[in-house]
Amino acid sequence: MNKTTNLVIASAILALGLVGCEQHGAVSTDGDVEAPDKPGDAGPPREDGAMQVDANAVDAPLVDARPGVDAPLVVDAPIDAAIDAPPPIVTPPSSSPVEPVWQPTRVSARIKSPGQRMRFTAGLPIRILADATDPNAYQCPPGHPPYVCPDSFMTFYVDGAVVGTAPPDPANFNLWELRLPNGLPVGDHVITVRFTPHNATSVAGLVPVYIKVDPVPTKATTINLTSNIVLSGNTELNWTNALVRGNGYRVTAASGYAGRVVINNSLVTGLGGYDQLGIDVTTSGPVDITDSTFEATGAVRLVVNGTSPISLVHNELRSTNYVTYVSADPNKSPILDLSGNTAGLKRMQGNNVGAGIVKISNMSGWQIGGLRDSQGNVFVGPRCVLQLDAAPDAVIQGNYLHHDYYGGFSQGFNLHFTRSSNALAEHNVIRDSSWPVQSFGGELRYNLLINSGHDFMRGAQSQARIHHNIFVHAQSIQSGYDGAIFLYGGEQGVTFDNNTIDVGGATGRYDAPALALGSSVSLASVRNNVFSQFSSVSWGNRALVAGARTEASVAGSRIAKADYNAWYNPLATNTGRYMPGIVAGTPGAHDVGTDPMFAGAVPQVPYLIDEGMVWLRTYGISQVLAYYRALYTPRTGSPLIDAGDSADGAGNDIGAVGAGTAHAADKFGKVMQAN
Repeated sequence: MNKTTNLVIASAILALGLVGCEQHGAVSTDGDVEAPDKPGDAGPPREDGAMQVDANAVDAPLVDARPGVDAPLVVDAPIDAAIDAPPPIVTPPSSSPVEPVWQPTRVSARIKSPGQRMRFTAGLPIRILADATDPNAYQCPPGHPPYVCPDSFMTFYVDGAVVGTAPPDPANFNLWELRLPNGLPVGDHVITVRFTPHNATSVAGLVPVYIKVDPVPTKATTINLTSNIVLSGNTELNWTNALVRGNGYRVTAASGYAGRVVINNSLVTGLGGYDQLGIDVTTSGPVDITDSTFEATGAVRLVVNGTSPISLVHNELRSTNYVTYVSADPNKSPILDLSGNTAGLKRMQGNNVGAGIVKISNMSGWQIGGLRDSQGNVFVGPRCVLQLDAAPDAVIQGNYLHHDYYGGFSQGFNLHFTRSSNALAEHNVIRDSSWPVQSFGGELRYNLLINSGHDFMRGAQSQARIHHNIFVHAQSIQSGYDGAIFLYGGEQGVTFDNNTIDVGGATGRYDAPALALGSSVSLASVRNNVFSQFSSVSWGNRALVAGARTEASVAGSRIAKADYNAWYNPLATNTGRYMPGIVAGTPGAHDVGTDPMFAGAVPQVPYLIDEGMVWLRTYGISQVLAYYRALYTPRTGSPLIDAGDSADGAGNDIGAVGAGTAHAADKFGKVMQAN
């Protein structure tokens, strides 16, 4: 695999926090992972398994950049000097193997959960999930998914020894799961899988997953539940420095409960079950859950009313929690369900979530993440979704959101909005799912979106502003594409400016439009974007900016202005840029049609970021964004430099990342701060 590295001065390397980093091992042409070079030394995790974060970082003052919003929320980066120097490209460090590109058209297997470098507690249950593809499974009963092939099974190994097998699940397509009720002993462990398909030779999983099991922590108090806890009146629930063993019992609250809920520096395990909430509390008192671990325990539902604050800071919700997966039901799997009418402060910062949906309903004004690495939430795992339902005015910053999704599980969302408007989503990494961003309303800027099953964005709300984002594919085709940006619900006045879309060339085989617009959709602007590495569109009138799949032509325009865009699509040999009539007037008078000359060797396939280091917070979201900024910075001589619409100011480049004359809006990968 091609990699680009630059020699840089020591101060530049220090600025990225990558001193001592070596390159990854290469991925061979047959898909196997070759031995990596010496991994970069990113600093060891703490021996107690806790995340290394700044406990005071979440209290830093922030200032909102949105007009008309008074709450202190967002800090903008200072404008650079007159000329922006291209950032150095330093290969990300790695302590885990690079997973090759998933190949859904041939027999394949991989570990879905747990993720790399996750940590668990000795004696507590562990669950392992795997993915598999079997091109011959269609031959098996019942003749449609989920197929149940009597000779197919997944074998699970820990440290090279078989710990169990799983047959096909007759009710859930591609759900291969093994549960170890007694967990694993203290120490480092290696998980591997091997898949035996129908009437074919078995294959090993793509890469091993490395985990660590810690001793049971010593806490000041041990709480062993022998019955359900029912909170009432103003009685406080205070689990501070506690080891809580639920033994299958639950915590609930009587009607009118007004007490405070405090869980601080505790390990909570064994509450509820797979189909039973562990904590289900409605209160008008404050909720403060901090520095705690939830492991092998039931989901949490909290309803906070009145004026009390709710704060969820620096917690870990582990992949072994009792989340029930139903492959055909995307709403089945919440691990954290938050709602209520409180007017108090609402924040979720610095948490790690290893499985399940975080759902926020009927609550406005949430602060989710922040502009420091320690404030961002890290989601890595199956059904890891941030869902906002009737939750307007949310600020979503600096989060790493990876819904581990390789098909089979229907309706895969990631950042999911329903009835939620006026959001600010910026400086996030959003990886995988059918639709990484669904029904967004507000301003989406400076984000990195990696991979999509169907569309990077499906649906938006009227007046949504989408700018300075990078959309990239680092995987092969998963299922049918509808369009990189697919708008179909009557959206009006949407702007799509200064974005870079790179859909992966021959690996991604993205054969749908860059923008697919339904008949009642209107966009105010499509300007200053890079559309790169598309394949020939396989449907419609074969244009990269097009109407709906079923439309051979359009009766009227749907885009007010489209110009100053760059197109580099060597594989789209029989596909035009704009569908005739879809843009008012003549589109693309100042468009660019040559190699954009990015500084990095892109598209970069497979994805090189070590999520184990992201999970342990030894490689921050700021570094991920800075790395992709370096890859997609135009190099000297690029036709993108200072070539955007001058109506947006001097120094406006085409694409999400600028070079040459500085521009105030060029902030991708430059705002997030390390811890």
